Parts: sequence; structure tokens; C-alpha cells
Amino acid sequence: MSKTDTAEAGMAPISRTASRRKTNSRTDSPFWAALFVGPNLVLFTTFMIIPIIWGLGLSLFDWNLIGEPRFVGLANYLDILKDARAVNSVWKTVYLVFLGVVPTVLLSFLLAVLINTNFPGYTVFRTMYLLPIVISLVASAVLWRFIYDPRVGPIAQLLGVFGISGPNWLQDTTWAMPALSLVIVWLRLPLGVILYLAALQQINPQLLEAAEIDGAGPWAKLRHVIWPNVMPVTLLILVLTLRGIIFDSFDIAFVMTKGGPLNSTDILAVYIYDLAFAQLRLGYASALSTVLFVIVTILALVFNPPRRRSTNGDPV
Repeated sequence: MSKTDTAEAGMAPISRTASRRKTNSRTDSPFWAALFVGPNLVLFTTFMIIPIIWGLGLSLFDWNLIGEPRFVGLANYLDILKDARAVNSVWKTVYLVFLGVVPTVLLSFLLAVLINTNFPGYTVFRTMYLLPIVISLVASAVLWRFIYDPRVGPIAQLLGVFGISGPNWLQDTTWAMPALSLVIVWLRLPLGVILYLAALQQINPQLLEAAEIDGAGPWAKLRHVIWPNVMPVTLLILVLTLRGIIFDSFDIAFVMTKGGPLNSTDILAVYIYDLAFAQLRLGYASALSTVLFVIVTILALVFNPPRRRSTNGDPV
């Protein structure tokens, strides 16, 4: 081999390294970061940050879209404490959260464990449980309103086979809220199952094998091995379900019951809509929305507090 060939062979890795450095320097430049992050930041600011700031400012005024806004300070917030319907809406929202969060978490976990076992026909079931994701909230509400129909709905038809006359689900003050919560659980299940499946597939199989060697049965493995390993995902699902029930339940409640009967499903989102668009009390509606936002933020931090990180970036 000539000296020229040797020199070229020695320079080849250097040239490739230099080329790689140039490529990395181009892709790591602030321009590319701004190009990819910028549009999302603009959209987030336009549709999230600005409306929040605008709503916070509007909550300090009394305005009905007619005339000039009148500054009232914290009067709108103080009126919430004296508003019986607002207090009732808070309790109805808490009731719906309780009826929705616990079943969603438990059923998501159990379904994920079942699907993860690859039982016969699991591929078909895996497709079916994802159906609520591709159906809009309004379409889901219309579908379930038909299912709950006391005359021609599938539930009424099924009960009629056994000679049972079911209640008017959406017009009964006792059954209306549980009926809504069932729809909420049905809508929130797919996301919970997906997250739990991802967590289950990250569990080290050696842990399960060691538990079997120690004589642990299916229930013991589920309780002492699987559940502790998916606890971080459980907290995430709690937060997402909580947020989804409070903010996304408006479509379901408004289309199916409009807050009735007798305000038995008058959750905060429905009441805020009525204040803003029916009564045109924009300032008071903004104050109630701000309180709702603060409550959700506090609950999210309680269920999923920020984690300290070590020097290498791992959670502590």
C-alpha cells in the first residue's frame, strides 16, 4: 500500500467525523429548534395562555356584552359562595368524578392485564375497546341517549325480555348521574388500557418468574408485583381521567340531559355554559371557570406531584 493510500485511509474517518459534526451542528442550531417548537408555541399561546389571561381579567368585571364592562374586583368570586346553584354544581361535579375515576382506573387495569395475557380472540377485542377513541363526544352522547331510551333503547328491550320495566334513565334524578358516569367510563377506558399495556410490557419478566418460584399465585403476582410496578402510570391515569371528566363531560351532559332533571346533572361545565351564553353573565362565568381551573390544577398536583431529579436526570 502506498503512502498516498495510507494517508487517504487515515483521513477517511476524520473526514466522516468532521462531516458528522457539521451535520450535528446544523441540526442542533437554534434555528431548527425554533422551527419545530415555534408553531406549537404559537398555537399554545393563542389558544391556551391568552384565553386563560383574558378569562382571569374578565372575572374581575361585570359584563353582559351590552355596554361597557364594569370593574367589580373580587365580587364575582364572593358571589360564588352565596350561589346555591354553584355549590350544587360543585357537588355534582365531585359526584361525577367519584363515579367516573374509580371504575375507569380499575377497569382499565383489569382489561390491560387480560389483554396482556394474549387470550384467544384478544386481537378482535383489542380493536373493539379502541372504538370510543374514534367517535366524537357529541356522537357518543347521541348514541348513548338512544341506548338509554326507555321505549326503544337496547337496555329497555333487554330488560323487557325478562319482564322488567327499567327506569327512565336520563329523566330519573336517581339514575341520571350514574347513567352519565357509565358513558364517561366508556369514553375514558381506551386511554387507560393503552397506558397500562405499555406499563405492563415494561415489567421485567424475571420478577414474575421469581414470584412464581416463590409460590405466588396469580392474585399474589397481581397485587405484589404488577400493581406496584404500574403505580406511576396509575397516577398519570388518575390525573388524565380527572381532567377529562371535568372538562370533557360538558358535551355528554349537555347533549344527554342539559343538566336535568331538576339540576341532578348540573355539573360545573354546564352551569358555566348557561351563565355565559344563556344569561350573558360573562364576568361571573369567568370567575367560576377560574375557580374550576385552580381546583383541577391543585388536584393534579396532589395526585401527581412534581418529582425531584438527580444529577443524571433520573427521577428521585
